[in-house]
Amino acid sequence: MDGTLGRLIRLPSVFAILTLIAGLATGLAVFSRAGFLGIDRGHVVARAFEAYGIPVEGISAMARPGVLASAGELTFVDGTPSALQHLWQALTVLPTAVLTAGAFVLLCRLLWAARGGAYVFPVGRRLRGLGWWLLAGGLLAAAVEELAMIMLLDSVATQVDTAFRLRGVPVLVLLAGLGMLVLGNVLRDGARMREDLEGTV
Repeated sequence: MDGTLGRLIRLPSVFAILTLIAGLATGLAVFSRAGFLGIDRGHVVARAFEAYGIPVEGISAMARPGVLASAGELTFVDGTPSALQHLWQALTVLPTAVLTAGAFVLLCRLLWAARGGAYVFPVGRRLRGLGWWLLAGGLLAAAVEELAMIMLLDSVATQVDTAFRLRGVPVLVLLAGLGMLVLGNVLRDGARMREDLEGTV
């Protein structure tokens, strides 16, 4: 299997596909529905963290009898934002974009290291590096984005809950990071055993 993986990684088309995927993923993270990091618009949008369930009388006719129509998400739109508000808006998106781009770069480095087989020391080392990037980067990105949204909310609204609670933690990203750390240790031990066996032959 190691030989097959190595031959696959050596193919230029594989890296071309990986580069394309990395570019698409990064582009989707950076160019979201909010535009380029949310700074190419003439306004900023701050979203409240809590759902308020505000009744919406204007669309009550759309609901069936006995059903109340309400808006759960509360947003504040500032049509004359300052440069600092644009910065806070960008920081609600940028950390995830950096995390995504960095993860694909590290993945490409990992696959390149695995061209000679999985049980070599560089593979385990780079897999652990990717795991730490996802684990630490996922927590840091969530914290920075929430703090940026708090600052943006404070600049456009009052009497809104802006307590820092680290709400947007990407659980799947953290679990993937932990799994890669464990697998990296396993591959490191396997590489050490392989080296010992080759030394005894």
